[in-house]
Amino acid sequence: MSAIDLREDNQENEEEYLAEEVEQFLTFLVNHESFGLELLTVHEILKPVPITRIPNVDDYVLGVINLRGEIIPIIDLKKRFDMDFTELKPSSRFIVIMKEEKRFGIFVDEVKQVIKVPISQLNYTTDDLALSYGKLIDSVSRVNDHLILNLGVNQMVDFLQIS
Repeated sequence: MSAIDLREDNQENEEEYLAEEVEQFLTFLVNHESFGLELLTVHEILKPVPITRIPNVDDYVLGVINLRGEIIPIIDLKKRFDMDFTELKPSSRFIVIMKEEKRFGIFVDEVKQVIKVPISQLNYTTDDLALSYGKLIDSVSRVNDHLILNLGVNQMVDFLQIS
């Protein structure tokens, strides 16, 4: 599968974005699928660090990391989507997400870039997607002839059963 470069289309439409309200998404890959997260929910992006395993948790919970004194659970999205575990590669990253006072990390294959999407180009989804991760998808955006599945943080907290 070829790499997706979203920059070209994003730069061409910069003037259009200035005239219309936009949302910004951090894009990333999981199993060669493009996903997005609303930028305001992203706390930080980390290179993988050692994870402390926790016994008797779901297999998609890799464990926890210590982030400047705060314990952050790390979730393997690929495994949660009923696929294999994500392999550690030089491009792998932890995306730390903040929802109210809760922080958690997701382990992804690769972080791509921040994109701006006009609100008019966001297609909000219904709950009837037949994907194993369909309940996580808040909207779909089209950038440079590629579809980006935008994950909703509220849905993610519920779906991943983060308490």
